[in-house]
Formats: sequence, C-alpha cells, structure tokens
Amino acid sequence: MVKRIIILMALAALLGATAAEAVTAGKGKRGRNLTRSTYYATQLRNDKLAVYEEHGYPVHRLRERCAGRVVERWTYYELGLEFTFDESSTIVATRSFSPEDRRERIERFPEYRY
Repeated sequence: MVKRIIILMALAALLGATAAEAVTAGKGKRGRNLTRSTYYATQLRNDKLAVYEEHGYPVHRLRERCAGRVVERWTYYELGLEFTFDESSTIVATRSFSPEDRRERIERFPEYRY
C-alpha cells in the first residue's frame, strides 16, 4: 500500500512539472512554432544574426547542398530582398526585387481562397 502511495505521489509530481512547462512554453502548434523560432534565433551568428535583427525571422528559407557547398537563401517578399549565405553564415550575395504584397495576390484570385 505504501509503495502505491509513493508511486502515485511521484507520478503526480512528474505530471505537475510537465504541465507547468507546457504552460510556460505555450500550447499547441503556435507554442511549438515560437519555441522553434526562438531556439533558431539563439543559434545564429555573423551576418545571419545581423539580418535577423534587422528584418526579423526569415519565413522563406531555402537551404541547398550542391558540389560540396551549402548555400542558404532567405527571401523577404514583402521587403523585396533576398540574402544568400554560405556555410559560415556570411552574406555571399544580396538581390533586390519589387516587393510582393500577399494581400493583393489573395484579392486578385478570390476563387483560390480557402
């Protein structure tokens, strides 16, 4: 009987700790997304960190491996900017284009709305 009480108390303590962690980290899909982006931001360095601090989280990221090189492209459609980084997080190229307003694209094609 004493063993059962001890086991139940240990389980209650573990469940209480995980519930408190879940509340602080956020719940569901949005909470996981915030955790991933926060963790990703702590890992940035060099030019990637400077671009992140100036323009925010790169919603459109493309990482390519070709011929032994890794290149990562961050595209900000609303600003009309694209940054290309190498393996050491240094900017290799910057491209600018006319900004694209996502709201305008949605209103232009109403039949494709969800």
